[in-house]
Amino acid sequence: SLTVKDCIRTDGGHYVLKLSNVGGEKSIPITVKVLDRPGPPDGVLKVSGVTAEKCYLAWNPPSQDGGANISHYIIEKRETSRLSWTQVASDVQAISHKVTKLLPGNEYIFRVMAVNKYGIGESLESEPVVAKNPYHTPSAPTTPEVTAITKDSMVVMWGHPVDDGGAEIEGYILEKRDKDGIRWVKCNKKRLNDLRFRATGLTEGHFYEFRVSAENAAGVGDTSEPSIFYRACDVIYVPGPPNNPKVIDTTKSTVSLSWSKPIYDGGAKIKGYTVEMKETDADDWITCTPPTGVQSIHFTLTNMKENTEYNIRICAINSEGVGEPANISGTVIAADKLEAPEIELDANLRKVVSVRAGGTLRLFVPIKGRPEPEVKWEKAEGALSERAQIEVTGSYTMLVVDNVNRFHSGKYHLTLENNSGSKSAFVNVRVLDSPSSPVNLHIKEVKKDSVTISWEAPLIDGGAKITNYIVEKRESTRKAYAAVTNNCMKNTFKIDSLQEGGIYFFRVMAVNEYGTGLPAETTEPVKASEVPLPPSKV
Repeated sequence: SLTVKDCIRTDGGHYVLKLSNVGGEKSIPITVKVLDRPGPPDGVLKVSGVTAEKCYLAWNPPSQDGGANISHYIIEKRETSRLSWTQVASDVQAISHKVTKLLPGNEYIFRVMAVNKYGIGESLESEPVVAKNPYHTPSAPTTPEVTAITKDSMVVMWGHPVDDGGAEIEGYILEKRDKDGIRWVKCNKKRLNDLRFRATGLTEGHFYEFRVSAENAAGVGDTSEPSIFYRACDVIYVPGPPNNPKVIDTTKSTVSLSWSKPIYDGGAKIKGYTVEMKETDADDWITCTPPTGVQSIHFTLTNMKENTEYNIRICAINSEGVGEPANISGTVIAADKLEAPEIELDANLRKVVSVRAGGTLRLFVPIKGRPEPEVKWEKAEGALSERAQIEVTGSYTMLVVDNVNRFHSGKYHLTLENNSGSKSAFVNVRVLDSPSSPVNLHIKEVKKDSVTISWEAPLIDGGAKITNYIVEKRESTRKAYAAVTNNCMKNTFKIDSLQEGGIYFFRVMAVNEYGTGLPAETTEPVKASEVPLPPSKV
């Protein structure tokens, strides 16, 4: 027998009993478990992902589990400058753990202990680790410089730091200091990502210096060297060149120009503009505007030589003087422009234009064309009304007809023509009036006491649907017509109760929502009588 007194965890394991004699050997394996607390986790305690505030621990289970399952692990930490251990976690089920709330810059040692039902096992300690980021704060940006100074603001510019600290620059902090004060004051309330900033709220006449620092994930870096002192005051320079100068029109003796204000006014109000020109082969510029310039941003040069090439330039003026010129690109030739005619019908004229009877018809149409086109108005269904008035200018034409009636309805054609071509358009006009007279009124049948008449609808319905017809008769011996029916819905009607042998005239009028239209009358009298029978055979 083998007896081990006061056994401990390390006495557990695999034992082999060997028996031998002259007849041979025999081995019997025996496994012994010593029921005890676990041993330390195997291997090393790995520390990774270290930053200023956290890190990650990983370990292996202990090879000696004390004869029972490992229920959990306990993790503790200790600053190397202290002797006492602080618990990090007391019930870790996994073999890894994230440790947080570290103090930046402190050096730590971590240890892990396995736990089974017999107690807490021996610990496995890590190597000392310093809690710091793998990156550092950035170096200082370049020394700030100031431009565009006014009495209460300055535009400050600077450059990137040489070293970003291994992390992306997240923003900049700009500070200012009054020469009369001692404190540095932040200029930007929000995070500043640009390399320039307009510092406002300055006191006129005071001197200011500026410094800037960069910030990344590790924090705010070193501040730059302070700038020189700058005085807050309005600095006036001559203005920059006018913006977008261009030629908008030319004739054989004039050139029309336009431009817009300079982007930079020099710190003072623009008082005017000067326009200068010269022939391309000349050396001297000729000022075409008064010495004080013109206030407008449009100007027309006159008395130009036809088909001559010119150079033209424009300058802005402020209280400091005449600024940098803006040249019209290329050369400008004084010559008449040729433009084909154009008609600009607005949306209302593209639809049917409706006018009440007795009202005024106005057709206003903007036109273009160089030279000025010849304008011609026509009516498709006949000649224009004698009351029509036509007005023509270089930019529009207008047709006006007063006191319109049903006969002014129809299609009006507008034609423009010049040396560059021609252009046509039309406008549909509908006069809201009573209808014109029915057409093709004729006698359909005559009997001794009745006459049947028929007709066709009016050519002009007055802009509304024909609702009914009125039929009237007149005896040849009378002057007045008498109504036969006021509500005929068809284009034919039989007139009864006539006196045999009587001679009659008839007329028909169409009706719409605007009233009763013009009458259509029979041109010849009609006698109420039977049609004679054909002659009988003799």
